[in-house]
Amino acid sequence: MEMRLFSAFQELCNLIRVSVYQPRCICCQDLLVFKEEQHICGSCRSQIQPFFFPVCRLCGKSINENGEICGECLMNPPPYRKHASYTRYEGVIKELIIYYKFKGMQGLKVLFGSLLTELFNSQITGHFDWMVPVPADQGRKRELNPILELCKKLSRSVDIPLMRKNLIKVKRTEPQVLLSQARRLKNLDGAFRLRDPVAVNKKRILLVDDVYTTGTTIKKCTQLLKKAGADVVAITLARSV
Repeated sequence: MEMRLFSAFQELCNLIRVSVYQPRCICCQDLLVFKEEQHICGSCRSQIQPFFFPVCRLCGKSINENGEICGECLMNPPPYRKHASYTRYEGVIKELIIYYKFKGMQGLKVLFGSLLTELFNSQITGHFDWMVPVPADQGRKRELNPILELCKKLSRSVDIPLMRKNLIKVKRTEPQVLLSQARRLKNLDGAFRLRDPVAVNKKRILLVDDVYTTGTTIKKCTQLLKKAGADVVAITLARSV
């Protein structure tokens, strides 16, 4: 009798241990049971699908026919040579980016780095002199710069040297996601600066950010780099469609 009670108690303890301490997917809360599952389960990971085609060959927006240029880029060509995103900014990837940037879940940079590497290898061609991260707002309290951390991973994967401290943000701004298109433009006026413009003159730059919504941030940074004589290609993890 005592042995049966002890065995039942052990089983209960094991159930409690698994329920409380076993890692769970941050998206769906299912238990992570496979070795390769880090932070998210295989099912949620499978929902992050690339959308490389058909997209505008300049800005990367989804369009009806592959290889075409969207109406917006025809009317108002972007300052960068090309922008490409890995996937749409929705669902699982949107939730993960929020966890990474605003809740400090640095382990996700491994997954994000692999997605950016896949994007670069499949969609971007040619030589690059420097990789430049879109700079973070220095006034926001973060232990690490999330975009810089992604660039460290990507830089090693695709063998492009990382220029860390040339493009900087010199003005506190409101989060772009909260603003209208008109206010986004005004919000970023004078927000960025190049410490050494000569260092990017006649250089081919890979500009990296996490999300492309209206493209205001990428365009502002590109305009600054382009004014200094750089040729810019930009990539992001996800974009609004």
